[in-house]
Amino acid sequence: MKLSQRHIKKIKWTTRMAFSSLGILIIALLINEFRVPLFGIKKGYAPHNFGFNFTFFLPSMAIAIGLGFAVIGRTIKHWKTWTNLNKKLVLIGLSIPSIGILSFVIIKMFSL
Repeated sequence: MKLSQRHIKKIKWTTRMAFSSLGILIIALLINEFRVPLFGIKKGYAPHNFGFNFTFFLPSMAIAIGLGFAVIGRTIKHWKTWTNLNKKLVLIGLSIPSIGILSFVIIKMFSL
């Protein structure tokens, strides 16, 4: 079964969204880890950490998580139309880390 041009564009757009989700997640986590040498924010100093989290870390994580949910939703929506199983699994696999970190953070918040 040959895919229409519209479905090919949707697959390419979903692939870009999946790679963007993973890329934003990795960049946000790296910058969060190395914020002391990059920005001079002291670990344990609440006002700087609070400001950094609300201005950079939380918005970037929200974008990554939103893109991850969008990729999984689009992949499930077009599951029967998109015939390449490996492509579908790669798309879901690229967006799972951001959703996994969200679930880890939520579980950790409620278990403390």
